[in-house]
Amino acid sequence: MTIDIQTMLYRITAQTFDQNFIVKPEDSLDNGYLHVVRVKSKLGTERAAIFRATYEWVDVWIPELRVGATMFDYGDVQEDKEDDLRRLCIATRVYLEGGARIEQRKRVFRKDLIPLVIIDVDGLEWRLGRNHCVVPYL
Repeated sequence: MTIDIQTMLYRITAQTFDQNFIVKPEDSLDNGYLHVVRVKSKLGTERAAIFRATYEWVDVWIPELRVGATMFDYGDVQEDKEDDLRRLCIATRVYLEGGARIEQRKRVFRKDLIPLVIIDVDGLEWRLGRNHCVVPYL
């Protein structure tokens, strides 16, 4: 059975983000292979996130900090893909509500700082960075 990734993405983002958020599906890219939803907080934090989903992976990108996280699932079980996306949405919601810690880290070869977003959800720590992420897999 083929999994409709676009419908899954739209449904789970709509379920996770309530009236305190603007959830806006965007046009599919790459001939329907990549699906995109933009979520913006209306809580006065001016925070936003972009969710992208394909059959093999889902990710979130936080444009104002230029950090993100990706979760891979190469299987064919729809429930597993939905669980991954739901967990990513819940962690991102904590950030959009202002509940994440943002640390500034030194770069190795440059003098400027880069952000690292640390989100605690159900006792598990998510770390969203520019070139890496730590996603707690269950």
